[in-house]
Amino acid sequence: MVTSGSLWSPDPPQSRFTRVQRVSCCLCLLFATMLSNAMFYGLADDQPGTTFTFGPFALSPQQIYIGIISNLIVFPANFIVITLFRKSKARKMRPSRLEEALKKMPNRTSASMTDVKPEVASVWSMGGRPNSQAKNRPESSLSQTEFRPQSGMSQTGEKKKKKKKFELPWWCRIVGWIVLWAVTGLSVAFVTFYGIMFQDEKCKKWITSMLVSFFTSIFVTQPVKVFLTAIIFSLIWKNPGEGEDDRPEDEEEPKLEYDEEYLHAGAQTGGFGAARPRKIGYKPPDPEELERARKQRLNEIKMWEIVRELVFYSFFLWILMVISYRSRNPNGYLYKDTLEKMIIKNNQTLQWFTKIHNGQEYWKWARSGMVNAVRASSYYNKDPPLMLRGFIGDKVSRMMGFATMRQLRVEQGLCHPVDVMQTVISECNEAYSLFSESKDSFSPGWKTLGVNETARMEYSYRTASDLNGYPYLGLRELYGGGGYVVELRGSKTTLEQKMIALENEGWIDRYTRAVFVEFTVYNPQVNLFAIATILAEFEPSGGVLTSYRFEPATLLPYMTSVMLFQIVCEVIYLIFTIVFIVKEFRTFLKERTKYFKSFWNLVEISIIAMSVSSVVVYFYRLIVTNSLTNEFKRNHGNEYMKFQYAGYWNEIFSYMIGWLVFFGTLKFLKLLRFNKRMSLLASTLKNGAHSIIHFSVLFSIMFLAFMQLFYLTFKNVSTAFITMVISAESGILMMMGKFDIYGMLMVEPILTQIYVFFFVVTCTFILVNMFLSILNETFASVRVDISKQNNDYEIVSFMVNRFKKWTGLGTVHTTPPTNAAGNKPPTVEEFPDRIDRLLNSISNVYMDDNIGALLESKGESKKMAMKNMMRPTAPSSTRAGPTRVHTH
Repeated sequence: MVTSGSLWSPDPPQSRFTRVQRVSCCLCLLFATMLSNAMFYGLADDQPGTTFTFGPFALSPQQIYIGIISNLIVFPANFIVITLFRKSKARKMRPSRLEEALKKMPNRTSASMTDVKPEVASVWSMGGRPNSQAKNRPESSLSQTEFRPQSGMSQTGEKKKKKKKFELPWWCRIVGWIVLWAVTGLSVAFVTFYGIMFQDEKCKKWITSMLVSFFTSIFVTQPVKVFLTAIIFSLIWKNPGEGEDDRPEDEEEPKLEYDEEYLHAGAQTGGFGAARPRKIGYKPPDPEELERARKQRLNEIKMWEIVRELVFYSFFLWILMVISYRSRNPNGYLYKDTLEKMIIKNNQTLQWFTKIHNGQEYWKWARSGMVNAVRASSYYNKDPPLMLRGFIGDKVSRMMGFATMRQLRVEQGLCHPVDVMQTVISECNEAYSLFSESKDSFSPGWKTLGVNETARMEYSYRTASDLNGYPYLGLRELYGGGGYVVELRGSKTTLEQKMIALENEGWIDRYTRAVFVEFTVYNPQVNLFAIATILAEFEPSGGVLTSYRFEPATLLPYMTSVMLFQIVCEVIYLIFTIVFIVKEFRTFLKERTKYFKSFWNLVEISIIAMSVSSVVVYFYRLIVTNSLTNEFKRNHGNEYMKFQYAGYWNEIFSYMIGWLVFFGTLKFLKLLRFNKRMSLLASTLKNGAHSIIHFSVLFSIMFLAFMQLFYLTFKNVSTAFITMVISAESGILMMMGKFDIYGMLMVEPILTQIYVFFFVVTCTFILVNMFLSILNETFASVRVDISKQNNDYEIVSFMVNRFKKWTGLGTVHTTPPTNAAGNKPPTVEEFPDRIDRLLNSISNVYMDDNIGALLESKGESKKMAMKNMMRPTAPSSTRAGPTRVHTH
């Protein structure tokens, strides 16, 4: 607040930055902020899935990007203007305030500092000089007046070396005014233009948003920024004002009159010297103080190492998290669920895909559910789906190429019925394998092809290379990438007729082992591909097993509004990876084979290996996707395309990212190594490693034995034990008490009770309690060992105290001083024990000395001497002799 003085005068006087200049800079900053706010208003409406919500506040990567760009727009102009105002020299120096104050001082023959006006006293305290009347002042009066040396002078009168300040010519101030009003004028003009373009309603919303942002910045953002900036500057520049002159800038030096002279020697250099102190001899430092300072310095070095490592690795992990979560679209599950409800579990179809039990039901699903899914149907009001050629049933996803139905068969005559059954059963067939797959071409009805007959596409085998296909693991077998293909092209009516014709021809028969429905769609609304694989496995026994897989994949990662931000994060991550590789390679050269004995070094190797592999897979997947999208652009989606290969690489990339985030997060435990509890946990696992390994061998044998028992007994009657892997999962759930036992009781009531009883007693009660006993014993021994060691974990409390000292928050807890040996002084809790030890020592020494003296003087035995020593004695004032200490 301006209370007195001119608006053009600086406040404080040492600064050139006047009040008018400050207000003008604030005005320029306000209008520039309004302009940047208007430029990006309405552009931060990001997708809901990519926005992080904190109560009433929301934050998205696009908002962060816009905030950074806005600051880059506003900051340079205001920084240049402020620098021009603050660093420009004055065209004309201001009169010295000391001279002005001395002129106003009344002429008195004797005066002391108590008689001087307040403004003059402040000048004298800055190192001024007395006026011309001071020469006639009594010597006693002068001797009572204390003059402070200027900041440029030391107490010994020696002038400190000062750096020459950087200053600009005086006309730069005029340039600053020109730049200021140019920026302000342009901001006002463009803000007016934006207001006209926004119209009335949007303009009101923009003004409201800007005011809320402005007041939030004043009362929340800017105080936090000033607080953090002050902490950072206090850490970097310990004493920024050291060596600076307190003399006001742009002010003339005080001049001496013809009858005046400086009172003290050295005042010619701008200050008053003081009496030179008497030199004292060298005094060696206290060893305890040196040890305490050395320990504090080591703690400081260790603290800064931890801080640097924590900040560095936190930033790396944040970059990794940004890249990882940007590669996983949050709309993936919703898109998968939509396709599943549209194709697999649609109540408007004649048959659910998961309820298929034979070939007839499969054709019923193909005529209804499949055809309705791969072609856009009519709207709710029976209007035709105009302009939706190539779209699927949801009317927003575009088919990449066309869908296909692919069949895998086995060859005929691979097995023969046993002799007993040959009269009833004339032929049999085997289960599918890659070696028993049929690869011949047939005529309709799977008849042998004639000499001059050409096979139709549905009965002509096509290899995996022709179809760009790769093996696929189903519920029963691993199926190849080739087969007999039916192209699902044409209108919805055409596809229905084709399904009816294939059913009548017997396209699915007893030698059919698998029928795939494969296609890939792209949803531009959420920038997601979906690779669909719908599989029906036909068993030799006549049953049908159904499975499906919809794999949402973000194959075009840069089609977003924060593309630049994502690219910057990826480049930074590559730099981090290179730094880690160089660092670990140097460590390996230093430690050699010992490098692989450290657990954290293995974690570092895993992070580097996963990072390099992820980068390679990422770019290779991008190349494969670009080739497919270029093919789609060339043929406009009217030819065969298959994204199975790109989907496999996307799945591998997802696995690598998952492991990379796992190892990256696990490394955070290393940053907690100075925490006593975390170190206790690590020491417990390390010291009990051998016992845990032995227990693991025993547990694995017992658990595997029970799982084989359950698998062989309940394989044919329960889906929980259909394979060994599923049996192991069911066994773990059984140990946790989350297994449904009633299904097994309905099939095998007696064996189930016996097996489960022995399994629970052996694995849950005996083995698990054995494991807990190992951990308890190891923990107890490690805890005792740590209590005997020196406390190396006080670095955490040291960091907390330093933070409190820097910020002024809370009370700093001081550690008790230590002696040169590093031992702490005794505490109050140890006082009774030390008193007992002192009394015992005094008693032993006293009794040994007096027993020896008595034996020498009287020649008595030791037993008689002890009796004499323990007799009650008279007070020392009435009886001569040594004073006895009686202990009770």
